[in-house]
Amino acid sequence: MASLLNFFFIIMFFTFGHADNRIGAIWNDEWHAMLPNTPMPNVIKDLIKTDANGRMSASRFPVHFIVNGSYNELIFFLYQVDSKFVAGVHSLFLEKNMHPEMEIKGVSFAGTITGNTFIPRGEADSIPFSSTKLNQILDRLSVAPESEAAKHVEETLRLCEQASHLEGEIKFCATSLESMIDFVISVLGSGDNLKVIATTVIDGKEETEYKITAEAMEMPGDNVVICHPMPYPYTVFYCHEVKATKAYVVPLVGKLGSIVSAVAVCHKNTASLDPIIFKMLKARPGSPLCHFLHKDHLVWVPNNYLNPMLHGESS
Repeated sequence: MASLLNFFFIIMFFTFGHADNRIGAIWNDEWHAMLPNTPMPNVIKDLIKTDANGRMSASRFPVHFIVNGSYNELIFFLYQVDSKFVAGVHSLFLEKNMHPEMEIKGVSFAGTITGNTFIPRGEADSIPFSSTKLNQILDRLSVAPESEAAKHVEETLRLCEQASHLEGEIKFCATSLESMIDFVISVLGSGDNLKVIATTVIDGKEETEYKITAEAMEMPGDNVVICHPMPYPYTVFYCHEVKATKAYVVPLVGKLGSIVSAVAVCHKNTASLDPIIFKMLKARPGSPLCHFLHKDHLVWVPNNYLNPMLHGESS
């Protein structure tokens, strides 16, 4: 029974990535030209607005974007900011505990940033993206200097420019969809051999209590590229390749019956983390630690794990 349910989750997970007409034929074609063997996930489709000709629309600023509570977890994971400590540790779990019947409480898969969209690459490249030009950026994006949005813009620029605390990390803040794809290809290789995955709420509403229903689907390799949405008037993704990291697709069923295909990442190299984290989790220092990703975060992996039956899903 568990294997059949797991098979159902796998089929549903890849089916929900099919291209559709809402993003326009041109962008469907451009996506498949760059990434022929992976469907476009819904989270990316929702960030693309096209004009009557099917091309990506330019933004009209100002844009009202909303930063949700899950942003606290993101800042903790990226930079271990003390003020976000509790939110970050609360969402961690041990890799050895990720098995069928594991109960997960207090988790949220809600999006981190809402209200903004991608802008065309040409437009993105014409807008400065540097903390040294903050005033010029705020003026260009019609953001009031003393507003909450201005604070988010400043913080995003600072985090994108700040040196990583993770050993061997390669990072890049992508200001357009094309630049994100270019970065991922530069790190992981040809677009013919890439798959992008994201947490998907397949049926029902989001809940806070779930149970793992079957064995997690492990992605190959120990290096993945993870892209996190940042608070900005247009879509910006903080992308980074983290060494010694595994990705999983985990089938979940909520207490009220919702069905979620959740993406989890497990970090093997945790020796540099604060020992208090392991004490709170009742684990040995250096133990592999995992966390789920919200539905607007992306994980890029090699495509060679797909079996022949699933290879045709993106056609």
